[in-house]
Amino acid sequence: MAPGAWLAREGERLEFLVILKGRLAVRKQINGKELHIADMTTGDFFGEVNALLDLPAASSLCAMTHCRVAAFDRQQLMELMASSTQCGDFIRKVLQTRLADGPRHAIEISSARVHVSGSRNDPSLTQILKFLKSNRIAYEWVDAPDTGEASVACALPSLTIDGVAIAKPLSERVVAEAFGISTTPQHRSYDLLIVGGGPAGLAAAVYGASEGLRVLLVEQNAMGGQAGSSSRIENYLGFPSGISGEDLAERAVRQAQQFGAELVLTRRVLRLQPDASGGHRVILDGGTSLIAASVLITAGVRWRTLEAEGITALVGRGVSYGVAGIEPVNLAGKRVFLVGGGNSAGQAAVALANYAASVTLLVRGATLEATMSQYLIEQLRAKANVRIETDSKLESVAGHGVLRTICTSHCGTISPRRKADAVYILIGADASTEWLPSNLNRDDDGFIQTGRDVTPRSGSDLSRLPFPLETSLPGVFCAGDVRHGSIKRVASAVGEGSVVIASIHQYLALQQEASRI
Repeated sequence: MAPGAWLAREGERLEFLVILKGRLAVRKQINGKELHIADMTTGDFFGEVNALLDLPAASSLCAMTHCRVAAFDRQQLMELMASSTQCGDFIRKVLQTRLADGPRHAIEISSARVHVSGSRNDPSLTQILKFLKSNRIAYEWVDAPDTGEASVACALPSLTIDGVAIAKPLSERVVAEAFGISTTPQHRSYDLLIVGGGPAGLAAAVYGASEGLRVLLVEQNAMGGQAGSSSRIENYLGFPSGISGEDLAERAVRQAQQFGAELVLTRRVLRLQPDASGGHRVILDGGTSLIAASVLITAGVRWRTLEAEGITALVGRGVSYGVAGIEPVNLAGKRVFLVGGGNSAGQAAVALANYAASVTLLVRGATLEATMSQYLIEQLRAKANVRIETDSKLESVAGHGVLRTICTSHCGTISPRRKADAVYILIGADASTEWLPSNLNRDDDGFIQTGRDVTPRSGSDLSRLPFPLETSLPGVFCAGDVRHGSIKRVASAVGEGSVVIASIHQYLALQQEASRI
């Protein structure tokens, strides 16, 4: 191995390794920061626990010098231990020591780099906490009651990262930069610029970067998109026990970064326009201007708003759109209401039922079967503290500064007012495409048309039909939920984000050929 080469990455399958020559570093991602755990030199061995118990690597191994390493798979290791009693006894002794030291080492690691102090009812903290939770940033909370005193109001809220207080006013971008998350592009031109960090965008970043493209992914809120807030995705290929949206997004982010994709957060794309170079000029908030040879739109969708009395005043004070950023443990013993009858509402209800005293699902339709997967319906009906109210509508919410009660109707008849601690609204989503040029084809609902759905082109590109997943603007592609006709599933979005790279390569090859003529 050459210096800088990775022998193993955290989470990968690991064999039993013996260092014959050189020095390796053991590194681990902890709370968003890569830490140096230990050095390993000639004569050291590693991975006996992983090989024998078939466990993934808990940390990464990187060569610091020129190294020679011998690798043994599980069968070879067992043969080695059986063939030499002295060798087998020694490996077992080290294995027992490492298994005993593991929990103790984990306890010594700080549980969070971020500490937040303030009142949970402080609206200025709502977006910050949502940002931390959505981006899987662990934080510790110091609850400070809202006394109404001016001195307390001036002092709160506060946030520290690695012991350093973050300057006010607090914002997602300020917190991201202090935490070490990239918020500014490093270059001014890219082969591929991806707008949106959901499953489709992350898949495109992984495959694009792995195939040699200079890739920039721009995301405003959180990597993983709406899928990142799913408590459990149970129909994703390869995960028979399910996987949380957070875990899937975190793995995809790390994979994209390992291949060299550049990911920036808290940035919004304001405009997309043609550039004299033949590429596309992309304008970000703050005035940053970038040139991209190709653009992929995976901007996803945004939650639809609900027309009900009192909703606007209590958003962030007990009423929320979606469930991104919530801490289920904070709902222990509370009365929770969810508005919606789709899979997102069902997944949220199943997850919250493990904590809340009661979870009530308010469904406008007569049945759940038309809008929700059967496995979710069965899980909901198996929960003793989940109540499903069909033909129901949320009429109003009320409370002095924080949600206290709600009023619903059933088949048009107003029901008595009920106490409520939290309301989550999941009633579908609309396409986020208003920032795009007017000459980019969309359907009546704003979803982007691609491939065969694109109307005949005018201008200089009449010589060819659009590539698969290419829009009416040459070199601009679209994948995921924001695409017209897409299947609203995580696996489908990942598939589209993967295969679109082939079309982008074809487009870039055409552009290079045209430039030589």
